[in-house]
Amino acid sequence: MNRLTRVARHLPLQTALLLAPIAWCAHQIEESAGGFRVWRGRHFPANNALPGPHVFAILTALGLLSILWFTVRRSKPTAAFALLFFLTTQLHNVLYHVGAGVYVADYSPGTVTAVILYLPINLFLLWQAIREQWVTAMGAGALLLVSGGLYWAFELIGPVVIALGFGLGVTAVAVAERRSSRST
Repeated sequence: MNRLTRVARHLPLQTALLLAPIAWCAHQIEESAGGFRVWRGRHFPANNALPGPHVFAILTALGLLSILWFTVRRSKPTAAFALLFFLTTQLHNVLYHVGAGVYVADYSPGTVTAVILYLPINLFLLWQAIREQWVTAMGAGALLLVSGGLYWAFELIGPVVIALGFGLGVTAVAVAERRSSRST
């Protein structure tokens, strides 16, 4: 077992979730430096009028809030919510960058960090969540499906999907936690 694997085995989900915003920063630097918005505009219709720095700030804040909520509540619903947020904004972004780049036969700025950071970090988060029993394997599968639906709806419709998804997610967690507290 290599050293990275040993460290990872001892990194609880609560701490491991912090890897996602770090990866987000590196990814945004690659997209910005490579001209992702210009690249996207050349190949696909625009769906996001928000400036890139605003999107970065909003998603970073929402991601950190989801981690904070899980850290404070330490509940299965808040764990699932944090996972859903990062799977939506990061894991499916890997498919976008790789797939879109291949489809248009043009390198999509952001592909490198998506593949070398988003993919392994998000798979690790899923693995840790299952290993620590925050979610079941079936629950992880459901999160992958829902996050895929949210991500691709975002790509088609725009940022309103993230706002609605986050709001509905918060509501779902509140309902689930309330039900859980009534049954104990």
